[in-house]
Amino acid sequence: DVDVEEHEAGPCGGEFGLHGDRRVVIGPGAGRTDGSEIDEARAKAMFTGSRRVVVLGCTGGAGQTTTALMLGHTLARYREDRVLAVDANTGANALSSRIQAESPETLTSLLAGLDGVNGYLGMRAYTSRCASGLEVLAGDADSGAEQRLSDRTLFSDRRLGRTMDLLDRHYKLVVVDPAAALAARVLPYADQLVLVVPASEDGPDAVAMTYEWLDGHGCADLRKRAIMVVNGVSRRSMGDVEQAEAVARGRCRAIVRVPWEDELAPGRSERVEPSHLRAPGRRAYLALAGVVVAGFGTAQAVRPSEEEVAQ
Repeated sequence: DVDVEEHEAGPCGGEFGLHGDRRVVIGPGAGRTDGSEIDEARAKAMFTGSRRVVVLGCTGGAGQTTTALMLGHTLARYREDRVLAVDANTGANALSSRIQAESPETLTSLLAGLDGVNGYLGMRAYTSRCASGLEVLAGDADSGAEQRLSDRTLFSDRRLGRTMDLLDRHYKLVVVDPAAALAARVLPYADQLVLVVPASEDGPDAVAMTYEWLDGHGCADLRKRAIMVVNGVSRRSMGDVEQAEAVARGRCRAIVRVPWEDELAPGRSERVEPSHLRAPGRRAYLALAGVVVAGFGTAQAVRPSEEEVAQ
């Protein structure tokens, strides 16, 4: 079952609770529902400018990349805007390995060629488009990829800022899946933060340490507005899930449970989209997409680049 808990009133004045296997939404004109219609409406909601979502795993193997990809696919499917997933990670199971590549270009080559990108068609040469409509800017998969991500010359603050501005001009939503070496440097660009914790005994400690790390990096406000995804939930793991949620409750904006899916099991790198999942998994990612979009109204300020896109 899909379980979403929000710690602040939503845009319709309601909040979510769980009654058996059905969610009850309390608010003007709301009745009993499984939530999918409301989640879809929230995921499709209009907002001004462009927005960036950073997805971070609270521990290794939490499902950071899977969550970023499924969120990107879901947003692209339900919205008419352009949605981009940025693979800023490395390794055999990186986000780029789970799609059909169209372009040989990567995030590294985009940073190196920023001055030569003219218009959307110029940007499109760097991305691969999935059946869902999601575009993906691939990461590097060779042995030197991790070292390049740590290169402050290529990945300088100035180049990162220019890259984000470029993406803002051409995409309404950008979902970033960063490597650990890049995580702290992309957080200042995040409008929304999605934290992913596994449904395991390591979950509660991982949540606590991640919150401490975020607060120590000056991201307490971003953490308060973050969404916690508990990934791989099953009846067997429910005790660990509830302990992790107890640590997170009241310290983030929402908690979303994503059920266990064989298709998304750790170590599997086959190309997968939400349509390949069972109904509870699809509903969970739709709920996540809805909560993400609903949170854009709580972002602090409109950036100049967003104002430019909105004009």
